Amino acid sequence: MKRFGRCFVLFCLFTVLLRSAASANSAPPDYRVAVRVVNGPEEAYYLDLLEQSDEEIEIFKRDGLDQELLEAMKDAAPDGWRPCTMSASQWEDHFSGDLAGENGMHVFHGWHTPRVFRILIVTKSGESWVSEPMERETMNSTVKVDWAKKTAVMPPVQALYVLQFLSTLLPTLLIEGLIFYAFRFPGRRNWLVFLLVNLVTQGALSFILCMNVVPSGGKYMGVTMLVLIPVELLIALVEALTYMKLLRGQAKHKAFAYGITANVASYVAGLFTVGPLYEGIVAVMERIF
Repeated sequence: MKRFGRCFVLFCLFTVLLRSAASANSAPPDYRVAVRVVNGPEEAYYLDLLEQSDEEIEIFKRDGLDQELLEAMKDAAPDGWRPCTMSASQWEDHFSGDLAGENGMHVFHGWHTPRVFRILIVTKSGESWVSEPMERETMNSTVKVDWAKKTAVMPPVQALYVLQFLSTLLPTLLIEGLIFYAFRFPGRRNWLVFLLVNLVTQGALSFILCMNVVPSGGKYMGVTMLVLIPVELLIALVEALTYMKLLRGQAKHKAFAYGITANVASYVAGLFTVGPLYEGIVAVMERIF
């Protein structure tokens, strides 16, 4: 029991020192919309997301961008909507977007990425098009725009849920699996326990993200960040206690120590792995849909 207590205290200290809800278990909440344009304009164009707002548009200067084209986008925005990127202060609004894009890909991300949005495209010659309103149902969404057909389509929401789930599950299995191997738990049964525990906890985490973080939007991001902290603590404790009960071939205190060590490691490593992994997965998704 003394070892149990020491492990738990050390875990709490690590958590307080790190002070972040980011890990391989849960990436830093950062909403993202990737728009891929096919059959795009043969001339220069800008693409931006539109958010619902009756406020007057103030265009912030963007280095390297065509000011006349920005003014054309402002004029093309329908009543009750405003362009997000060109009217957002990157220092205050926690939002950025790629108006010009690269190879037809435009990425928008940040806490204030709107949940309900439209897509606006304006060409150098003055031609413009606005999509119907669309809604994000996951933290990371993709949209395929066919300029020739004037359509905008999002992949099935089920596919986006799978994408979100894999972007946290895969690095968790890799990081915690390496540590599991280092702890030398023998037998296929132990590996099965390891896999099932992570599937359950990652599934629960994805559900919490979908039910709490996504619906709240950036307006309540501070609150949702606080929600994730006890969730992380609970997941780590549940995993450690489950391993202590179900793993065989090692002492119970070693199984508990593994659960703590693995979660701390994935907590830290996730800061560097979740983003790049998600980018790779989403690149594949964007070409399928």
